[in-house]
Amino acid sequence: MKNQKSKIKNQNLNQKVKIFEFWFVILIFAFCILNLGPVALAAEPIAISPPLVTLVPRDLGNNEIWYVGGTASVPNTDIVIYLQSTRGDTLSFITKSNERGEWLYTHTDFLREGKYKSWAQMRVKGELSPPSPEVAFEIIPTALRIGSYRLSYEILYAILALLLLSAVLVLSAFGIYHFRHYHKKSSRLRQEIREAEDEVRRGFDTLRKDILEEMEFIGGIKLSRELSMEEHRREEKLLQDLKFIEGHILKEIGDIEPAIP
Repeated sequence: MKNQKSKIKNQNLNQKVKIFEFWFVILIFAFCILNLGPVALAAEPIAISPPLVTLVPRDLGNNEIWYVGGTASVPNTDIVIYLQSTRGDTLSFITKSNERGEWLYTHTDFLREGKYKSWAQMRVKGELSPPSPEVAFEIIPTALRIGSYRLSYEILYAILALLLLSAVLVLSAFGIYHFRHYHKKSSRLRQEIREAEDEVRRGFDTLRKDILEEMEFIGGIKLSRELSMEEHRREEKLLQDLKFIEGHILKEIGDIEPAIP
């Protein structure tokens, strides 16, 4: 009877030891998980998502400033922008996202004509995110480049149009001036020709009158006596002069006035 009680007592003790070992193992396992878990998480690298490029011009004139913008998952952090031309030159610029994660970069100078591509990376505590997808754009010639200055073709056309208009106005003023000058000279010339015509007409009228009076005088002589040979010649000469004056000179003088412009 005594041996049986001792045996039962030993069995109860073994069960208590096993239960204690079971809970001891569980506690050790839980302790390891609680202490090693943060270490494992800390050792795992933090994944940084790339920024998004949502604002970029596809076609830009060489007299316009290039810009690019987008959003980032982390606010108030550095955004590294890359710009690469077809010549192989790659430039980088840094801007910062705002409280909402929005960012914008505006270039400080004009870009040369050609094709470009751009992408961005986000920098968080010295770590760079993967690059964003590339965006392509082209700078087209819309302005005449003179050194560091850009003169747009619209302004150039406007300047040429103003120069052409100025030339037309100058030529018009020149033509009006010379037309008025010619008109004034022509009017003065017509006046002088009319005055000369009147003087010539008066002179030939006087001459015709003198010839007629001379012929009347000779006619009076013919009534009293025979004319001498010399007087006959003189009479014929006066008749010829009178016919010439009436048939040619006075007619030409009368044709001058209609011919004057």
